[in-house]
Amino acid sequence: MENLEQQAATLFSQKEYGKALEIYTLLLMGNGKNENYAISCGNCHDALGNKEKAVEMYNEALKINKNSESAILNLSTIYYELKDYEKAVSYANKALKLNPNNVAAWQNLANIAFCNADYQKALEYYQKMYDYNNNSYIAMINIANTYYYLGKYVLALDFAKKSLAKHPSSVTAHLLAANTLNAMGRYEKAIDMYLQAFELDNTQIDILNSLSEAYRAANDWENCMLFAWRYLKNAPEKTNDMQLNFGYLLYECYSEKSPELAKKFAEKWLKFFPDNKIVEHMGNAITNTVAIQNSDAEFIKETFNSFAQDFEKTLADLDYQAPALIEAALKKSVKPSLFTKYHILDLGCGTGLCGERLKKYASFRGLIGVDLSENMLDIARQKKIYTDLICDDICHYLENNQIFFNLIVASDVLTYFGDLTKLFVRVSRNLTPNGLFVFTFTENDINKNDFFLAPSSRFIHTPTYIERVMKSSGLRPISFEPQILRNEAEHPVYGYIVVSQKPDLSKKATS
Repeated sequence: MENLEQQAATLFSQKEYGKALEIYTLLLMGNGKNENYAISCGNCHDALGNKEKAVEMYNEALKINKNSESAILNLSTIYYELKDYEKAVSYANKALKLNPNNVAAWQNLANIAFCNADYQKALEYYQKMYDYNNNSYIAMINIANTYYYLGKYVLALDFAKKSLAKHPSSVTAHLLAANTLNAMGRYEKAIDMYLQAFELDNTQIDILNSLSEAYRAANDWENCMLFAWRYLKNAPEKTNDMQLNFGYLLYECYSEKSPELAKKFAEKWLKFFPDNKIVEHMGNAITNTVAIQNSDAEFIKETFNSFAQDFEKTLADLDYQAPALIEAALKKSVKPSLFTKYHILDLGCGTGLCGERLKKYASFRGLIGVDLSENMLDIARQKKIYTDLICDDICHYLENNQIFFNLIVASDVLTYFGDLTKLFVRVSRNLTPNGLFVFTFTENDINKNDFFLAPSSRFIHTPTYIERVMKSSGLRPISFEPQILRNEAEHPVYGYIVVSQKPDLSKKATS
């Protein structure tokens, strides 16, 4: 029997969990009253990823001995891993009743409190672990991390240093110290810690991104861009979010520090990712080596899907004025009472910022929103202000739509179109006679081109071009007012709010 036990234990230590399970199962069948065999079977199942079977075996151990501390603790741990925190807490407390100094139970309770963002409660339990054993690296590192989340950076750094003294080769301790130093504005020391962490483990590619952010905070744009590029190039999975973030960083570098530095890395980016639409659009916005007529649909979709959750907060921070300006323009141009039975189309409706202001002008079931981003539409849908929300490219929708609208609105949408000819023609076709098209556009103050893809990855247009396209598509201007539309890189963005109308040609012919 002892030989079998030893053989099973050896197999488990060698990660031969299936073979170890076979032996432990035989041992349990031969001695059904041995709780340790049931626990060992549970451990094997757990290691094999079969959590439900592991729970079953730990409960089997409790049938043999209802006070089995190991079985109770294992149940607490496995329920924590399954995110069933209520059961995990219950079993941890049972373990503590049997043994008030059960450090692993304190750790489970602390981890659960941390996951629930109850950092003060987590700190109390981690502190118990530390008070019981002030040489515990696990207690030190978790106390440091919890203080960091509480914003108590001096204490976080103190415990991070204690963790480093205990384990000088700990990458986690180096990173925690670096993050804390960074939060304290001690960028040079933070950078040194990040570099040490990467030297200890150069497979942790995310450290390169942290280095880029630290150099950016220190206003060292050369190294900021260098490490951001190394991070992007070496990341095992290059997501669209990563590409977007690099594009935003390029624009910030262009605006804040060095257009030439931004162009240098944009050229590398374009060469390394020749088939990525996000890279093509944002890279060429910096280099202007290729003339782009309109934003790619994939670029628009991925951009807005990516930051849908932060969209409204971001625009508030930019003092975004377009929806308010459109509402003010409508008040000047039409009487709300005239629009109570009208159909309205909100092009590029996003999360519904403009729709909230348009609702009072629409008929009971007359407000339609169209956008390419499913995530933006999900947020708009929660507001319950639209009759219908459609996920589609706006030009495709206008080309296939069978409904005529009395009012079409495009708030900050033209920034994703260079050549506006097809869009304006389609808008005109979808308007009723005397119908209105209200929109904003950003003024091209960089050159004399009709339209231009600016370094911000947004198109800007000249007023004369807008007037020409309106005229060619059968729209006449009612008002054409210069306005500050938003802020960008802490500078005002100038543009126009335009109210245009499709004339009723039948009445003109009759008269």
